[in-house]
Amino acid sequence: MVIDGEGKIKLKGIKKRLFKNYIVIILIILFLFEGMFIILIRNYYYNNIEQSLKNRASLIGGFYSKYINGGYYSFDRDVKEIVNNFSFEENAELQIIDVNGSIIYSSSGFNIGEKVKTKDYKNAIGGEIFSWVGKNKNTDEKIMAVSAPLKTQSGSILGIIRYITTLDIADSIIQQWILFSLIIILIIVFFVFILSLAFSRSIINPINEITNVSKKIAKGQLGERIEKQYNDEIGQLAETINYMAGEIDKVQKLKNEFISSISHELRTPLTSIKGWGETILTGEFKDQSETEQGIKIIIKEANRLTKMVEELLDFSKLESGKIVLQLDNTNIKKEFEEVIYILESRAKNKKIDIKYVCDSTISEILADKNRLKQVFINILDNAIKFSQNGKSVFTRIYEKNDCINIEIEDYGIGISKEEITKVCQKFYKVNQNKSGSGLGLAISNEIINLHGGEFNIESEMGKGTKVLISLPKPSI
Repeated sequence: MVIDGEGKIKLKGIKKRLFKNYIVIILIILFLFEGMFIILIRNYYYNNIEQSLKNRASLIGGFYSKYINGGYYSFDRDVKEIVNNFSFEENAELQIIDVNGSIIYSSSGFNIGEKVKTKDYKNAIGGEIFSWVGKNKNTDEKIMAVSAPLKTQSGSILGIIRYITTLDIADSIIQQWILFSLIIILIIVFFVFILSLAFSRSIINPINEITNVSKKIAKGQLGERIEKQYNDEIGQLAETINYMAGEIDKVQKLKNEFISSISHELRTPLTSIKGWGETILTGEFKDQSETEQGIKIIIKEANRLTKMVEELLDFSKLESGKIVLQLDNTNIKKEFEEVIYILESRAKNKKIDIKYVCDSTISEILADKNRLKQVFINILDNAIKFSQNGKSVFTRIYEKNDCINIEIEDYGIGISKEEITKVCQKFYKVNQNKSGSGLGLAISNEIINLHGGEFNIESEMGKGTKVLISLPKPSI
């Protein structure tokens, strides 16, 4: 809501919609009720007047038929008897009308001899008691007329008795009720307007705060948080954005740690390669074995660099969704045994025994063998890396529940309960002092997911870690 230069209130955005949705709808409902109230109050007063006049006319008609008209009195004498005994003093004019429609008597003394053609007379001459609401042609005031037949004992109609009363008094009372009801409606609309503004503020203010804090978060101020004001959907939105900001902050910190770590990881092999390359180039080594040792170190460090670069490239593809599997019939047993052969020499250097068990027959599956081999190398390499010298690494391949399962279990340092849920996150490293980019498990998990499989890690500090990879068998 804003106030323009003329001091007029202008509603904007959600407030404008809330105003329309609540105020306009409530106004429509209130005016519908007002219309119903006007009809009901008018009918109430008009019906009471009509019923009072009908009762009076019916009473006179019955009395005339039973007691007055007995053949002894003439109609003129009967009329005088009615006038003398049944004059109406409550603002009602009494008229006696003959069968020709002429007024032969009026308590007001006016309109005698005038012809009556209104609906009440026409229906009364037919034997009914009938009412009519219209205008007095002489005074232009609103009136109600009730006519009833005057019958003989044999049922013949000798004339009509007619009561006429003004409706101005009733209309005045009705107008007072309408005015009172309109005042009530205005009071209700005022309070609804105040409440709708308060309600809109309870929505707009938190949304404004969410918007402002979100802009700050978008600019990198990840420490900003939204104060939760209400335990509703907006409160849940505030909690979600706070959670999102926290997660972004964590990822940002992990990314910074990763950049720092990968910079160090890249610098170390590059330093070794450069140092040994310069030494060999100077020809200082006289012994051929020393030269060979230097070349081996260069090759080893180059392989480390290659692995890190490959992980970075894979991570980039994961982030952009560009990893495409080259699917082919794959013998999991054969591929896994090749990985064991590749890493066996490294395991022997740490005096680690790789124990391998496999079912006699393992079905081929449709998979990307190079990507799966990448996963196997990463998991088995971690098992060797984090195992203490002299320990064993247990591996097993078996079929169960329409899946081919690969287990790799070490008896090394293990992973804490707090960290086990994070090890598959990008950039996360359990031990910052160990070499590596922190992307291996995240990439492995994604590759298995792309194959429609499951990647699970179980671990306990000081007792070791078990990785279970389940790959679905092809349906027959």
